[in-house]
Amino acid sequence: MTLNPIAVRLSLFYAAYFAVIGITLPYWPAWLESRGLSPVAIGAVLSVGFWVKLVAHPLLATVADATGALKRTTVLLALAALAVFATFSVADPFWSYLALAFLMGFTFQSIMPLGEALALSEIKLRGLDYGPIRIWGSLSFIAAAFSAGWAAERFGNPVILTLVIAATLALVICCLWLPARGGTVRRPWSWTATARLVANRRYLVFIAAAGSAQASHAVFYGFGTIAWRANGFSDSAIGILWSLGVVAEIVVFALAARLGRFAAAPALLALAGIGALIRWPLTAVTDDLFLVAGLQLLHGLTFGAAHLGAMRYLQDNAPEGLEATAQAFYYALVSGVIMGMAMPVAGVFYEGYGQLAYIAMGGLGATGLGFALILRKMLQA
Repeated sequence: MTLNPIAVRLSLFYAAYFAVIGITLPYWPAWLESRGLSPVAIGAVLSVGFWVKLVAHPLLATVADATGALKRTTVLLALAALAVFATFSVADPFWSYLALAFLMGFTFQSIMPLGEALALSEIKLRGLDYGPIRIWGSLSFIAAAFSAGWAAERFGNPVILTLVIAATLALVICCLWLPARGGTVRRPWSWTATARLVANRRYLVFIAAAGSAQASHAVFYGFGTIAWRANGFSDSAIGILWSLGVVAEIVVFALAARLGRFAAAPALLALAGIGALIRWPLTAVTDDLFLVAGLQLLHGLTFGAAHLGAMRYLQDNAPEGLEATAQAFYYALVSGVIMGMAMPVAGVFYEGYGQLAYIAMGGLGATGLGFALILRKMLQA
């Protein structure tokens, strides 16, 4: 079987990007805690990166769509992100963490919407399948999470930043190897078209459904590792737990092309809401390692189905010439505004209620399910 060279390039991009995520998502809060930050302070630092997406993503994407410089913008952001992560090594007062989190949101977190837009454009153009390409990001996440857990257990939390810097350097290289054709403008870009996209009622309901599903992970992303450590789980076990969730995500991605009517965006988003309704309330009341491991498999629904649903909606509904803009506003509103509101609340809840804070995340699952059902009716009308 001959490998498609474009698919290989896109797969390597996802692998490199999610290697960084595989280290930061489970262990960045623990690294911040090791620097003396409280749960509320950690929640504040994490939320800054989400809020800056509201400005950074649309701004960078509109420039990329208007100029066609999608790859070039992605490479520059990766280089800037490398500098930001390196500067974290000298951060000291609280305000410096906030400032660097702002820059991290503007640089590193802005790479994905541009990369996704380029990837979806190439996938659509060349008749490729998104699932098998995106799987490499998930596999990389598993390897990175497991490796980071092993390293943190043996060398302590300071090693986390070193691993992040090394992974970001690999990301720079992979961004340089991305195909450039996906950024080609096919229709003139305009503010009017952008405004119509963002004001579209179906798009806003889609954002609400996807945002609720993703925001239900706020306690998990911010304090999952810290809570598991408090329950006595080793860092190696924690790395395995994070990896289990991504294994389930990989299975969903691999089966995406065979799901038939269940692969429609509203159905996938509804599955994500149902998964959150089950996963988070149960996570709140158990400290048994094997039960937690079983619940981690629901990540295939709460994240995997939600992400696939979002990509399916954008692939089918993003206006031609506004692919990057549609992706950017999705990430800005979902990972920016909605997660930006959820993360500091998660910090307050976790400080006040500990692991029971997960119960509130189940409510977000119910909200996402409701919006997914509304989206289904709107798309059928």
